Amino acid sequence: MRYDPVTAFHEADESAKRYMVVRGALSFDAEGLPESYDEDAPEEWLTNGRVVGKSLAADGFLNDFAEDIVVVVSCLGPWCGMPQASDDALMFLRVEADGAAIYLDVDPCMPHHFAEASEADFEVMEACMAGDCPPVAE
Repeated sequence: MRYDPVTAFHEADESAKRYMVVRGALSFDAEGLPESYDEDAPEEWLTNGRVVGKSLAADGFLNDFAEDIVVVVSCLGPWCGMPQASDDALMFLRVEADGAAIYLDVDPCMPHHFAEASEADFEVMEACMAGDCPPVAE
């Protein structure tokens, strides 16, 4: 079942890992990424990517963001995450090593990458960051 941005925000906020929310363009090297599940393939693939856009702060998507990232594609059973290049995606980027390494985790449910986010999705992320986040839908 695909996550929605509010669920992703709550999970990132409650995680011991550090995340940043970014609105922007995602590009990546798709060569070698899985096209479908292969039982002999590794559980995850890594590829280079780049995100250019704005990161979310208390006042909204205001901070310029342009970084090389690592896209981590994983499979669960017969399903694999399939990242989508996009000009205006909503992404939850995992930050490691004090910002020296930034990852976009893409699994079959894609809880950290919303390539087709709506303007309403971005607005609710701004509300969440301001402390007025709706509860997770059940």
